[in-house]
Amino acid sequence: MKNIFDKCKFGNFDIQSRIIRSGMWESQKSENGILDQAVFNRYENIAKSGVGLINSEFFCIDPRDRFAKYSSNVNYKGFVKDYNEITNIAHKYNVPILGQLAIFWYNDGLNQKVTPNDISFEGIRRFQTDVILAAKKFEFAGFDGIQINMGNNFYLSNFINPYFNQREDKYGGKTFNRMRIVLEIVRVIKKNYDIHVNVKLNANDGRKGGIGFDESMEMCKLLEEYGADSIQLTSRSNTFPTSDGSNPFIDYADKLSGDTNISIILGGRFNDKDNIENVLNTTNIEYISMSKPFVAEPDFLVNWKAGTSSETKCINCKNCYSKKVSTCFVNGTDNV
Repeated sequence: MKNIFDKCKFGNFDIQSRIIRSGMWESQKSENGILDQAVFNRYENIAKSGVGLINSEFFCIDPRDRFAKYSSNVNYKGFVKDYNEITNIAHKYNVPILGQLAIFWYNDGLNQKVTPNDISFEGIRRFQTDVILAAKKFEFAGFDGIQINMGNNFYLSNFINPYFNQREDKYGGKTFNRMRIVLEIVRVIKKNYDIHVNVKLNANDGRKGGIGFDESMEMCKLLEEYGADSIQLTSRSNTFPTSDGSNPFIDYADKLSGDTNISIILGGRFNDKDNIENVLNTTNIEYISMSKPFVAEPDFLVNWKAGTSSETKCINCKNCYSKKVSTCFVNGTDNV
């Protein structure tokens, strides 16, 4: 019988629970990118709570990116110093930590918001180089790996999506060609760096003419083939059960976990211990990701492990998401 706090293997990591912290916005920083002490406090509270693995808040590359104001930048002056302190905090509690790279727009130097159809071959190579160099910077800063966010509505999620990508060269058309941009990135990182590569991918796009469950499954198997160590499933659409009580996202993650040999993480508004353990014990799913509950209460897992609580303080008001902050409006976690 699986338990949330099982010690288990996640790729090449030994982790102390099946809960994966998923990162989001970073609002507690100065205009020049320097982190406030509250950020270090937050990461420490999460790391010592009993979490299995931490994915960082969003990192961007270009200061003109859509969410740059609400993210940290891998190119700011204090990046290695600040985040070496963050990764040291995680490692003090034997928690692996990945840097999450989330690029929303591609800027070619002259034009902002270059679409997947309009980016040139040289632009693709520049984009790939930027991601590969970011992975090296994460390694310099002590991160154990990189999470490449190609889910939700970020740039790579659109590039691999037939709804947006109508290219007629080797980066468009069939599934493999649309995935080529990230498969080449993963292969280079795994060949040259000794770090974990996680990819965040939509299980289902939810658009007519977009990516469905079957194509997403094919994409995950390609990522495994090209060296990805783990996959985190997400979606731009609703992950709640349907009217008949079934949950296609759980069904999909169950099948994917059984059909692949890499670690698969399922997210989707989990905030109840009993519900999570029911999912773990009725499916092949091994790992559950949580984001907003850690914003509301960074150390809630302490109470879960002690048996004094089985829910989080998060009421899913979505203010942290919609207002793009790393603090909770309801529970006042800005000073934790």
